[in-house]
Amino acid sequence: MIRFVNGRGQLGSALRNLQAEFESESPGHRTVHIYHTWNVWDKEEGAQKKEYDKFKKYVDDHLDERMVFVSTYCQNENYYVHYKQRSEAYLLARHPNGVVVRLPNIIGKKGIVQKLKDGTSQPFGEIEIISLERAARRVMETAVCESLNRLITVKGHAIPAHVICDLFAGTQ
Repeated sequence: MIRFVNGRGQLGSALRNLQAEFESESPGHRTVHIYHTWNVWDKEEGAQKKEYDKFKKYVDDHLDERMVFVSTYCQNENYYVHYKQRSEAYLLARHPNGVVVRLPNIIGKKGIVQKLKDGTSQPFGEIEIISLERAARRVMETAVCESLNRLITVKGHAIPAHVICDLFAGTQ
């Protein structure tokens, strides 16, 4: 059985759309928890510490079941990234069946790609992106795969931010 912790949002919807396809493949047909709930909008320390504390409690309450933590490999200097990285370390150290999936920026209705499209963010450097469907499929593949590797980094496509803006400029 695959259980989504929260299960809302664009990634949650994409994961649920794939659930039936992957349900019968869960290792040993045991419960797999996919933890992808996190406050991405408030990057202040207090808000992110609260998310971290919730995550630790959930991990501690489910040590006997497989857990997949959806994270980021973004290196931004903020508390969101800081506490996501601490959560990864906590899961890998404490949970014998814990796996981390690090995703790049997802192309969707939220996030940096949408901000560039809307003109609410200025282009800078390169942005690694992945489609919502591909990200969801890689999370589900990881959830049902038995592997010694417990830290999975899903690669996207690195594109200069200004190119993303140029692409959208022709469609508006």
